[in-house]
Amino acid sequence: MAAVLISTKGQVVLPVSVRKALGLKPGMRVNIEVEGKAARLTPAPAKAAATLEDVQAILRYDGPRVPIDKMRVTGYED
Repeated sequence: MAAVLISTKGQVVLPVSVRKALGLKPGMRVNIEVEGKAARLTPAPAKAAATLEDVQAILRYDGPRVPIDKMRVTGYED
């Protein structure tokens, strides 16, 4: 067991041995559960990547069809 300091912001640096044992990499999230006077730290499940169907649903356009020659393109100069 390794003792670590808590910063004034409440931050704790996990020792390398703990990060390796849990498979933690920079940017990963962890779950912290309080159990009495102890805390359990576990890797948080990774968020699932968006599927093609998810992206298509976000980009779906149900309005009237617009012919290409009627579309206005901005940001380009001839």
